[in-house]
Amino acid sequence: MKPGTAITSVVTAIIIAVFSVVCLAPIDAHAQQKKDDKDKTAEVKDDKMGWKTRDYRPYIKAFDDLQKLSMEFAEKNLQLAINEYDKGMDALDDMENEVAKIESKEGKKKNLNERWHWQEIDRKNQTKRYIGRIKYSAKVKSVTNFTRAINLIDTIENSNKKFITENKNYKIFKIKLFQVYVSTQYDLQNFKPCIPVLERYLSIDENTKTDIWAYRYLASCYGFMENVLAKYKKATEDEIIDYKQKKNTSLLKAAELKYTVESPQYKHLKDIVERDEMKSESLNDFR
Repeated sequence: MKPGTAITSVVTAIIIAVFSVVCLAPIDAHAQQKKDDKDKTAEVKDDKMGWKTRDYRPYIKAFDDLQKLSMEFAEKNLQLAINEYDKGMDALDDMENEVAKIESKEGKKKNLNERWHWQEIDRKNQTKRYIGRIKYSAKVKSVTNFTRAINLIDTIENSNKKFITENKNYKIFKIKLFQVYVSTQYDLQNFKPCIPVLERYLSIDENTKTDIWAYRYLASCYGFMENVLAKYKKATEDEIIDYKQKKNTSLLKAAELKYTVESPQYKHLKDIVERDEMKSESLNDFR
């Protein structure tokens, strides 16, 4: 082969090689990209074939209820209960401040336009009714919060006994919650709901078991239920007597804690209770 022909062949080979790289490389890259895209599409499709649990609501709740056994669930519910308790206390505190301002304002008034005594009485009664409405509204609102708090701690007690025994603040909070719930409900004359909470309160520990106020509230609530059942035609005599005995027992326990059994106050109250019990016995003789 002549030298000129050899050189020409080499140059031609180089040109063909360069052309192949320049023209065919984008085709290969495009093919690879299509393959990658296809693989990704396959992955997405595989993923979409999985469970769609966003709107899942269990028909059988036994499995989901297992989460209630965790310390985290109990801690969360306790914090929610404390938040509800704080809201209720804030409502009562705001009410007390507002009432104090009204009473202070009324006390500073000269009321020179009042010529007759009845005008003064009428003004004081209006103020009293106005304050009563403020107190009622605040207490109804706070009782709603306290009830929610009790429901939350009931959730804890029904599922996590370990948390109750290990958390030092739990019992302290429970005692304060029960106390303010009962006193507020009682002020609203909702006596019946106070009874189960007071009975639970007495069983918390030795200190609550000897709390005079718990027995005083209980005696009044039992007495209310006794009178209600006495007026209710369908109530049995045994039901009425049961509340009467609970009322009298609570009265005597409160007197014992405050004055001791040997005190004249306790003995006087015991005489009253015995006469009250004798009335029930007399009624039963005619059944």
